[in-house]
Amino acid sequence: MAPLLGSWDGPTTSRSQVGPPKSVLYVDAYDSFSYNVVAMLEETLGVKVTVMTIDSDWPDGNMHEFLRHYEAIVLGPGPGNPNLPKDVGIMKDIWDLQNDEVLPVLGICLGFQSLCLHHGVPIERLPYPLHGRVYEISTASKDLFHKISDVEVTLYHSLYANLDSSASPPTSAVEDLEFLAWLSLENASSHRTKIPMAVRHRQKPFWGVQFHPESCKSERNACKKILDNWWKMALSFNKSVEREAYAALPETIISPQDEVNTFPDVAYEMLRWSNSTSKASVYRSIERGDLTAETISEIFNKPGAPTVVFQSNDRYSIVSIPSYNSWRLEYSVKLEKATMFRLRDETQTLEKNLTVAQLWDALRYLMEAKKVDSGSIQSPFWGGFLGYFSYELGLACLPHPKDSPQTAASHENSTHNSLSDFDIEDPPDVSLLWSERSIVVDNETGTVIVQSTCDSDEHPDNWLDEALQLLKFHARKSEDNEQSDLQFLDSILRHGIISFPDEMDYKNRIKACKAELDAGESYELCLSCETSIILPSPATESDRAVFPWKLYRRLKKYNPARFSGFADLGQVKIVSSSPECFLNWDRESMLEMKPMKGTVRKSPDMTLAKAKEILASTKEMAENLMIADLIRHDLYGICGPGGVHVEKLLEVEDYGRVYSMITHVKGQIRPDQPGYSVRKIPQLKTTNMSVHGLTTLQKCLPPGSMTGAPKERSCMHLDRIEGRKRGIYSGVMGYLDLGGGGSFAVMIRMAFTCGSSDAERQQIWRIGAGGAITTLSTAEGEWQEMLTKLRTVGNIFAPFDAQ
Repeated sequence: MAPLLGSWDGPTTSRSQVGPPKSVLYVDAYDSFSYNVVAMLEETLGVKVTVMTIDSDWPDGNMHEFLRHYEAIVLGPGPGNPNLPKDVGIMKDIWDLQNDEVLPVLGICLGFQSLCLHHGVPIERLPYPLHGRVYEISTASKDLFHKISDVEVTLYHSLYANLDSSASPPTSAVEDLEFLAWLSLENASSHRTKIPMAVRHRQKPFWGVQFHPESCKSERNACKKILDNWWKMALSFNKSVEREAYAALPETIISPQDEVNTFPDVAYEMLRWSNSTSKASVYRSIERGDLTAETISEIFNKPGAPTVVFQSNDRYSIVSIPSYNSWRLEYSVKLEKATMFRLRDETQTLEKNLTVAQLWDALRYLMEAKKVDSGSIQSPFWGGFLGYFSYELGLACLPHPKDSPQTAASHENSTHNSLSDFDIEDPPDVSLLWSERSIVVDNETGTVIVQSTCDSDEHPDNWLDEALQLLKFHARKSEDNEQSDLQFLDSILRHGIISFPDEMDYKNRIKACKAELDAGESYELCLSCETSIILPSPATESDRAVFPWKLYRRLKKYNPARFSGFADLGQVKIVSSSPECFLNWDRESMLEMKPMKGTVRKSPDMTLAKAKEILASTKEMAENLMIADLIRHDLYGICGPGGVHVEKLLEVEDYGRVYSMITHVKGQIRPDQPGYSVRKIPQLKTTNMSVHGLTTLQKCLPPGSMTGAPKERSCMHLDRIEGRKRGIYSGVMGYLDLGGGGSFAVMIRMAFTCGSSDAERQQIWRIGAGGAITTLSTAEGEWQEMLTKLRTVGNIFAPFDAQ
């Protein structure tokens, strides 16, 4: 097990504390590791941390009076360059504090560089960036490192404090600084460069570390001791100057509430449309026999009708079943509009304008109001929503600095130039199917659970009994349509026109990503591209309706995956064989995320042992570690200090046609101890995990494994470099259970289409693929990795006789 800074037992500190916890101000540079630092401070020191972003204004314009409420300040890590004022913001104000205004400060990474730069040490580029790299550093064995000699730490930086630079001022200009730790790094000329890793000011209580003590690969006990040493010195300084902090300020003064949105009217309409959903999920169970989720869907769902089939964690397959009161919800980020459709007559619609924040409020309200209290304990889904959330919805959920540019929601055209003559529609950013009836297949126990939240369905000879008899009949009736399906698909696919990404264009985009990494703008950029397939539509309406379903069955057989999925939701059709879990949560208190980074294609001579050897490279380990730390940050923001734990770190597993490296992180919801990112959401006082799971989706989208870190800055650069909307690709698909649970997969290894006005003539399918670009990436290696992932789905669009 890797050294972890998280704890299940809440804050720990080496000192007994009398009275309320002391207050520390944390300045956040929009980094994706910030809540890891906040949790580490609160867990280790027993303090209360308040977060302020670098582009904040000092309350009432009075920094000095405001800072009297804190014992110390921590200036956090972040992207960018301390030479640029906007990248450090209010950090630079701290170093000018004089006399009785001074209070203890600890700078981490960017904060360290800001301290050095202010005191005359140039900040320049390293010989090569050190993102997600773990090194042993040497220390002075004093001050911050009292009783600590060498220590293993994680680095996330491409800039450094260059003491040997020809641009350095005379030594007297930096004589106020004492350096306490170093890394010896070999440069391009095979000379070794001494990189400062820690510093303190000789007269003022200012300290800084270049490394990330909060990373899950930094040596835990040593980093806790470093923090403890800093804290003791900070308190000692305050005592020596008789500095006593005022009482803590209310958080609303430090971080004012966002503009209050009126409660969305659409929430009441959703509740009205769901009035037939009861508080209990009634059910029947039978043995599966030869039944599969696909067979069950074909029994109950008419081709072309709104349908979702979702396999969760390789075990449960959930099939939506239509009922008289079923309905759909769609939402557009660009239009800020929600549309509801009645399934029994999709001309019955209701449209409402609302913001993204109001959308989440409406969903929370509905899931709380319609909570189901009982059902089969074997079933993870008792009723509720099945569907997807797009990548662009995730972008709209990110916190943005005041000067942040618009992202992909502003792109008018999301397709390649080669398709510009075609009428391509972007899919809705949210599409959810309200399902009162469903059937769950437990692939582990062989049980089929038929269930409904409609009370009347349990009455004798009503739907439950009818459905059970229908399943029993089909369980004895085996049909093999594989050959006819093959002929039907091939008759369409052999006329397909495939638009592949251009190799040189993709490699140039890799180069653009690496330029941003070298500049310190990101630690990792998850670049993607799109392949489009233009197919003739089948001649008849019935064949057009069944084509996506048969394509899904072909994909599921070709590439079995833990999170396979099919959706027919209005004009959107999705076929997916995703291997990657984004987020699961149970009905009690537990959240889990399993980011996947690092992939090796299977071949006759590629064994699991060999894949582990390949994925143990510095590049692959760094790729996964960066996302692991990002995921911990996301969950700490929800669960708070003491609520996050790493189950697995950098482990290689078998995923069908590839081997992949995964990390498994768990979080625990405690309604009375919310994490920092959700403390202003009043609905979270509930114990209903549906509400907490929805909020976790809101705060953790888009998936970090599809963006890179830091997330906000990485998404901004990816938006510019890719120049398109990703749509459903890189979003998530799954279910929201009225009983409290939920499960969502990252939308990779999938294809989707959104019907155009000329759907009777043609259909256009879109496949996304890509990979994480790090400073150790090669253009050819990344191109080949993208092709490996593309083939997983793209091969099903090739006629069988051409393979």
